[in-house]
Amino acid sequence: EKIQSASVTKALEGSAPGVQVTGGNGQPGAGASVRIRGISSINSSNAPLYVVDGMPFDGDVNSINTEDMESITVLKDASSSALYGARGANGVIMITTKKGKTGDSKINFKSTFSLVDRSIPEYDRVDAANYMGLMYEGWRNALIFKNGQAFNVASNNAAGLGNPANGIIAKLGNYNPYSVANNNLIQWSTTDANPANANFANSSYKLNPNAKLLWNEDWQKELFHVGKRTENQLNISGGNEKTDYYFSFGYLNEEGLAKNTNFDRFTARINANSQVKSWLKVGLNMSAGLTKTDNFLAEGTYTTNPFYYTRMMGPIYPIHKYNRIDNGDGTFSAEVAIDPSTGEAAYDFGLAPTKRPYAGNSNLASTLKRDKRGFSRDDFSGKTYAEIKFLKDFTFRINAGGDISQTAGTTYQNFLYGDAANVSGRSTKNNTRNFTTTINQQLNYVKVMGDHSIDVMVGHESYDFISKYLTATRIGFGLPSDELSFGATGEASSSQTDRYKIEGYLSRFNYDYKDKYYFSASFRRDGSSRFYKDSRWGNFWSLGGSWRISEEDFMKEYTFINTMKLKASYGEQGNDGISTYFGWQELYTIDDYNNNNSNGAWLSSLGNKDLQWEVNKNFNVGIEFKIFNRLTGEVNYFTKKSDNLLMDVPLPQSTGIGARTQNVGSLENKGFELQANIGILRDTDLKWDFDFNITTFKNEITKLPQKEIINGTKKYMVGKSVYDFWLRDYAGVDPANGDALYFYDEVDVNGVPTGNKLTTNDRNKAGFYYVGSAIPDFFGGFSNNFSYKGVELSIFFTYSIGGKMYDNAYAALMHPGTFGTAWHTDIKDRWQKPGDITDVPRLQNGNTNITAQSSRFLFDASYLLLKNITLSYNIPANYTKVVGVDNLKVFVSGDNLKLFNKNKGMDPQQSFTGVSDYTYVPNKTITFGLNLQF
Repeated sequence: EKIQSASVTKALEGSAPGVQVTGGNGQPGAGASVRIRGISSINSSNAPLYVVDGMPFDGDVNSINTEDMESITVLKDASSSALYGARGANGVIMITTKKGKTGDSKINFKSTFSLVDRSIPEYDRVDAANYMGLMYEGWRNALIFKNGQAFNVASNNAAGLGNPANGIIAKLGNYNPYSVANNNLIQWSTTDANPANANFANSSYKLNPNAKLLWNEDWQKELFHVGKRTENQLNISGGNEKTDYYFSFGYLNEEGLAKNTNFDRFTARINANSQVKSWLKVGLNMSAGLTKTDNFLAEGTYTTNPFYYTRMMGPIYPIHKYNRIDNGDGTFSAEVAIDPSTGEAAYDFGLAPTKRPYAGNSNLASTLKRDKRGFSRDDFSGKTYAEIKFLKDFTFRINAGGDISQTAGTTYQNFLYGDAANVSGRSTKNNTRNFTTTINQQLNYVKVMGDHSIDVMVGHESYDFISKYLTATRIGFGLPSDELSFGATGEASSSQTDRYKIEGYLSRFNYDYKDKYYFSASFRRDGSSRFYKDSRWGNFWSLGGSWRISEEDFMKEYTFINTMKLKASYGEQGNDGISTYFGWQELYTIDDYNNNNSNGAWLSSLGNKDLQWEVNKNFNVGIEFKIFNRLTGEVNYFTKKSDNLLMDVPLPQSTGIGARTQNVGSLENKGFELQANIGILRDTDLKWDFDFNITTFKNEITKLPQKEIINGTKKYMVGKSVYDFWLRDYAGVDPANGDALYFYDEVDVNGVPTGNKLTTNDRNKAGFYYVGSAIPDFFGGFSNNFSYKGVELSIFFTYSIGGKMYDNAYAALMHPGTFGTAWHTDIKDRWQKPGDITDVPRLQNGNTNITAQSSRFLFDASYLLLKNITLSYNIPANYTKVVGVDNLKVFVSGDNLKLFNKNKGMDPQQSFTGVSDYTYVPNKTITFGLNLQF
């Protein structure tokens, strides 16, 4: 209720033990990734199943209005999630939506207004003055160490003295933001009387003190702003002894902190239930979510990604084009050039006569306004049920549900500027339509016989998923329209249909004796179309039991113990979530391999008729308690073992196929969870509750098809984790010459490591080592909730301690002298002369030894996040009744207010893998709202 997010996934962070959530990016309408109790699979899905009002949900969870949610339950152990079969192997998140209640009809209206800004500050980067000097230094050192020039010769050449075409200004694309006589921008000197004896120890340089800055434009301010978010919700509910109803409508408009990014969502929901006869109850639950998203490629090193573009753009490059005006004394002034076609300031695209080395032929301030990237999505979900009671103890229930989602996307690149100008513009349209049906039948028998209670259920479930995809691209646009009919030439088109089915038979047995001893068992048999007919069926089961110790006679003397229950469960579930719907079949690629008018194809993957289910074996033992009527909590120990992992096993290159999917691996997760609530103040007008949860787990690979598999920054080996970093181990800087050093193993005459480590300045000779894990030591959240006479205050933190993150963005900002690219301010600590003790190597343009992927850019990912503060006031009823309002609450709320972590600019929540990307940074949101009830 308190966190202002379009997606419930973001609100789950830190709320429940065992639930790990990435922070999610700040793109309006975007959600976050969720994992429950560790890593279930290496290649298959790790995502939980979402169940809405008892039925699996295949639509976009972001299309569900969080205001419609009554409760959220996370099912983690096998005993609770086994009945959901294959799709519940990674845990289940159950969402129950609101229903009407018996009594007078109620009208609720909620309205909020928010301001949206970035929650994580940008990396600190050097200004124009420092940039010019550092670039000079990097180019001078390249001329010395790579080209073999003498120090004084390289110093003159790098400054452009005698040969400006080889000087630093020319290397930066002839962009000189400074005015100085004779372009004498960089001045170097030596204390030695003979310049030929100049060296690192006796020489220095500086920016000409007479230089004047001609322009100082801020790309961040140009492309980002404070966004606005408005949301309005209305629901009507009521009911009587036989029928209840709930109607809701919601509209959300969110303007992103990056310009040209927006999200609109309209939602509607109808819930109705009726006891038609004493023996018959029926219900209907229908919802719609219509969304429209304007976005861009907010990931990777695309020059259309403003988070990459603005971060990496050198500070000397202007947004607009400037004309240099000769002042007649050897200096220049500058004025913004005017675009004759618009009469407005002309944009600089990094083209001749100047030629920007970074992101040439682009200017996002111009192109993002002319381009279009976005999509609209329509989600419709309908569920109905009929429940029949007969023979006193029997109930038969049939549930039928369907989810329809249709996404229409557009990627349009304008014909005037940018990457598609050379083809006069490009537009791509794509359309995806997913249709899911789920039908299940359940027969229940419930019987109470004295102290004994029995609940037996048998059932059947059928699940069918169909996806249709269509895309087409045209080029050659003479008018600013993204419609394909305006394009002159077809460039590409494709379509495909995917289908996926599961058939399941299920049963469950529950028994309890005197409300003290409980036992449960379940069995489910599932068949998946992703496997061949002879191996597609799997049998899955669970056993569970609990003991309410506090109900025993021998516990009566311990009056401070209000409740205590021991519980344990074990079960096995299947996972078929491989990346293809047709894992057992040979697949062919047919695009662009035609032979005249005949279709061409080539084999892209080998089928495997022996593929079987991955199996997750889940064990849980725990204790629930309530003490002194103030402290409630739960402690659990769990293990989750995954066998028969579906992995891509490399094949010999002679086959022409890179890998084949097989059941070959195993891994294991072990961990503890603790959740507690303390009622610190309960019996006064001032009430204070403290909630806390913590989770820790270890992941270990227990079986692989080969000795090792290297995957990016990770290496899979038995005994190691899926997320253990495998990198060169950085050994610092050679104080004699500023070389970057790396460790490698000393070996004896037989090539066997001796156990000693040596250092080298050759990245190719450097050894690779395990240098940490992305998995935190523990994580969770805690909150303080206060209330006093209608005033409520809640303060919610999330945290993660331990674990590592490889910061790609920081590494890119610590380059050795790449022309045009920005620098982090840490580059000021670089080696400059013999004897310097530092961990930042010397600058040298083109020196790849300095930029090698290594532990140098691996950082502690621990953080503490002030996730939410909400202050609200319930206006007394004697004031609101006067105007016909039953309840009126006003509130102010802040989300993602402050992140405390080691590295400014780094987002430690960005990914489970611990590797950063140039994604849309998370939002900080300040919200003002009111809630009315009539």
